[in-house]
Amino acid sequence: MRKALTGTLEKLLDLVLRIGEIGLSVAIIFAIAIGISWFARRQIEPLLSRRSFGRNGALLIGRIISVLAFVIAGIVSLARLGVNTTGLFAFLSAFTVAIGLSLQDVMKNFFAGILLLLERPFSVGDRVKVRDVEGEIQGIDIRTTLVRNLEGSLVLVPNSIMFTEILTNRSHYRTRRLDLKITVVSEPVDVVERRVVESLGEIQGVRKPIPAPTIKSVSSSAQILEMSLLIESRAGIDQEVMKALIGKLGDSTIEIGAAS
Repeated sequence: MRKALTGTLEKLLDLVLRIGEIGLSVAIIFAIAIGISWFARRQIEPLLSRRSFGRNGALLIGRIISVLAFVIAGIVSLARLGVNTTGLFAFLSAFTVAIGLSLQDVMKNFFAGILLLLERPFSVGDRVKVRDVEGEIQGIDIRTTLVRNLEGSLVLVPNSIMFTEILTNRSHYRTRRLDLKITVVSEPVDVVERRVVESLGEIQGVRKPIPAPTIKSVSSSAQILEMSLLIESRAGIDQEVMKALIGKLGDSTIEIGAAS
């Protein structure tokens, strides 16, 4: 009787130790996953934000790392509990295929966003043109790229379009061309040319030397001058140029043409 009781107690003790060992290992696994998730949010996301991924792109990468950490922790924990992971992997594979088929567009844009973040054909703040959308990059979300267009509106462009279509990055070399058309009404052309060069020479961000305007047409009522400037790719410099010219040219009409 005593031997049977002793054997039962030993088996119970072994079971408790076994459960405790498995529980401790599972706790350690999830603690590691929590640590990875914390590291992704507190270290990786700020680092990527500073490296031109943008806040949205950094958040996306951080969330992916966190989700993967917990998924792997769950699979390893189930294996420690004795669950047949082969069947689990088969189920997850079938589930993934079903989700992929039902959300093809979403997944296409998601992976296109990942590739955009890795290849970095543009950065937050760059001025780009794709299809009929032109403006400044504001960030990359899970499904779309945020572009502030020339009218000041926010345009959501699918990541797959940004990745597969022909895209012009006007800010890649940190400069772009600004075309101007000046209609001279009452001032002599040589006076206008001198004032244009003087006013633009005072603006930081306009490449020197300032080219002189060229005469494109002459009529009895007005003369049309055209010129192209190389300016920095930053917001607001177009307005600085316009304000400087308006203050110097009096009755002349100034138009901004297409920049490239």
